[in-house]
Amino acid sequence: MSSAISRLKRFVQLEQTEEMEKTKGMAWTNKDLAPNPPETRRWNAWSFFLFQFSISFSPTTYNAGASLVSLGLLWWHIFLAAWVGSALCCVLVLLNARGPSRYHIGFPSFVRISAGLRGSLFWVFIRGVVAILYMATQTLYAGYLMDVCLRCVFGYKWMNIPNTLPASAGTTSRKLLAFFILCKRNPVLVGIRILVLIAFSAGFIQFPFMFIHPSKTSKVFAAKSFIVVPSLFATMGWAIAASGGSAHLDKLVVTTVTGSQLGWGFMQALNSTISNVLPPLVNIADLARYAQNPRQTWTITYGLFISKPIVILMGMVIASCGKHLYGTTYWNLWDFFNAVLDNNWNAGARTLVFLACLTQVYATFVTNISSNSIPVGCDLAGLFPRYFSIVRGQVLCAILAICVVPWKLVASAAQFVTFLGSYICFICPILAIEIVDYWFVRRGNVHIPSVFSPGPKSVYWYWHGFNLRAYAAWIIGVVLVVHGVANALHPGSLGVASTRLYNMGFIVSTLAGGVSYYIICRFFPPQIMPDTHPEEPTTWEHLAPTEGYFPDDDDIPDYILFCGDDVQARTPLSDTEAREKNMKLGEGSLNVVEV
Repeated sequence: MSSAISRLKRFVQLEQTEEMEKTKGMAWTNKDLAPNPPETRRWNAWSFFLFQFSISFSPTTYNAGASLVSLGLLWWHIFLAAWVGSALCCVLVLLNARGPSRYHIGFPSFVRISAGLRGSLFWVFIRGVVAILYMATQTLYAGYLMDVCLRCVFGYKWMNIPNTLPASAGTTSRKLLAFFILCKRNPVLVGIRILVLIAFSAGFIQFPFMFIHPSKTSKVFAAKSFIVVPSLFATMGWAIAASGGSAHLDKLVVTTVTGSQLGWGFMQALNSTISNVLPPLVNIADLARYAQNPRQTWTITYGLFISKPIVILMGMVIASCGKHLYGTTYWNLWDFFNAVLDNNWNAGARTLVFLACLTQVYATFVTNISSNSIPVGCDLAGLFPRYFSIVRGQVLCAILAICVVPWKLVASAAQFVTFLGSYICFICPILAIEIVDYWFVRRGNVHIPSVFSPGPKSVYWYWHGFNLRAYAAWIIGVVLVVHGVANALHPGSLGVASTRLYNMGFIVSTLAGGVSYYIICRFFPPQIMPDTHPEEPTTWEHLAPTEGYFPDDDDIPDYILFCGDDVQARTPLSDTEAREKNMKLGEGSLNVVEV
């Protein structure tokens, strides 16, 4: 039995690197956790712009204004909050992208610097679990859009599929088939079931994307920008034209608020807008590591600042036009498209709605890649380095997204979605601590070998692998806001002050976590340089030209060569050119030539 288990372990293990072979017990590195070599640094300025620009064009951003209108805010209040929130997010995402783009490591490795090698595992686990749940719900939304696509193709034959599931299932046979597969007892449409299964199933369309390594996904986001953006603009244009040439934004207003209610409502809108951008803020490390140059990540801010407010405004315009046309405000695109078909059942409308829905299905899948599957893949590689690569983790994420039966979760309790929203309470302090640690505590100095070396010799081992400074700051950031979750789940259970504090959860938890960490580090400063180089200067990014290595470190990558006063430290050269340059310059400073 034990020998069979041993053979199984060897079978599922990744190819063992030299570093993994040296590690007894738990491994701390593999090919996807280690700094990625120059040949994988394929992302340029356009890649980052199109990535962030395209991410906003998704159903989740589209309906972001729904809950805010119910607060009594006018459309321009929400639009203004979106601009202000996007501006704040631009600052945070740029700050958080700097370290990973300079040292070329992703979130599971980068978070070890501030949390400690063992302390990082819990934070990685938090991100991974929530990302799986979000992956599940987003795939369900794609299934709802696929349901509309199939209605356009098969008409009443699709709509009349018998429902063989009980009410407690939280879905219908038709929608379940659109989500993934299969009504086993359905006698209708036997001839087209295989066609549906292969060509239109949301699960089958999404699954191949899981095999794309993050370093190669830039073209996927570029394609989304050129496909989905025109489609959504066309949808809005048609809605305005059908409504007589007016957006009818005044129709969204149910009640209005003034005075302090307006002020607190605006703060809630600001917090909600920022929360909607939270996944890219945290996950940017997993893509920024593939930057050719850290300066190229600046374009993320352009894409975010332009797209997020525009998509929120487009959602409000389409919803208001829908209310003018059909008497109901549809905040979800699939509901709006179904209403269009109900009132315009003809070949032209079916074709256009089919194309519009199909592009939104693609939009949802691509958003899933960046916000959910890549983070889960990276996190599983961080938690189980011997067994998971990023791609293996992405595949498992897609499978687990189905196993958690999202149609049941969403249908059984609206509180589930509210609970997922409380994720900001736990992740925002981590974001703040990462930024403060890199920019203000370490001043951009990271010793890469210590990131993957357990034990007291590692700079990031702290106290038995935990940075207690970071955990103290994280607890402060969480405690200040988390009590509001109870009030969100059970309105009226807590006082007004608690509710207002929770409604500003992103701002409060981020500031509290970051400021408290900085203060704690001022009183108890952490070690910056390894024991072998205690007198090394800690000026801004002193270790960045060598990508975090000293000449006497073990296992220095082949593409890094130490040479003399070469100022072209980051210019890729051939192996021969690099060695010739070293011979001419002699040995001395810590500059790098990349092979």
